[in-house]
Amino acid sequence: MLQNRKPEGFSQITIYIRAFTAIAYVVMGIYVFMKRTLLPVSDGVAMIMSVLIIVYGIFRGWGAYNAYKNSL
Repeated sequence: MLQNRKPEGFSQITIYIRAFTAIAYVVMGIYVFMKRTLLPVSDGVAMIMSVLIIVYGIFRGWGAYNAYKNSL
């Protein structure tokens, strides 16, 4: 019978990549929020996009945390 085994090294690398990606999205969202003229759209649209990017980064961070917690 096959058991539910988790790979050791590859799993840890993917968790770190997920965490780095989440941090990158949050930082990018904050940067877009601070520099609204960076995007060729109105300030309101840039603000909404930055908030969505930050929320998406938090969502990815939560997924990375759950993956880390399940790997223990």
